[in-house]
Amino acid sequence: MIYAIAAIVAAFLAIAHVSVMPYVEILGVTPDLLLVFAACFAVLRREEESLIVVPLAGLMRDLTTADPIGTSILGFAPIVLLAAGVRMRAMDSRFVPAVVVSFAGSITYVAVTMVVLAAAGQNIQWAHLLTRLALPLALVNALFTPAVYLPMSWFQSPIEPRILGSRRITTAP
Repeated sequence: MIYAIAAIVAAFLAIAHVSVMPYVEILGVTPDLLLVFAACFAVLRREEESLIVVPLAGLMRDLTTADPIGTSILGFAPIVLLAAGVRMRAMDSRFVPAVVVSFAGSITYVAVTMVVLAAAGQNIQWAHLLTRLALPLALVNALFTPAVYLPMSWFQSPIEPRILGSRRITTAP
């Protein structure tokens, strides 16, 4: 059931990203709510679920944009790794990790996408992309994280403590 709901939300956000969101421009970039959704999902849900939903969100994005199929799947892949790394730190709230994953995931998404497009033969101006696209996008996505995180956290199951490794107890799923 969670996968069906996540697929519907991802499809809606992918369509909104290409139809409505181009009219919302902050710091010269458009907020990427689909990436923020993937980051929040990876932080709030179990890793096993994230390994399915995050690439699904990337596929939905690929199906609605002109980029080569698989570009967004590769770009979203580091989000699961970033969320797993953030889970290693025990925290009472998952909001700060969601903002961190959204920020870092935005930068890695732009970097991976540009590598794929450069490999496809497009001319990439790296300095311009880092200063005019990656950093503003990361900041804007981090600022839009509460708008996605809050509704998702309402449907989140309570955090259960578990033992991580041989000595550490954490609240991460």
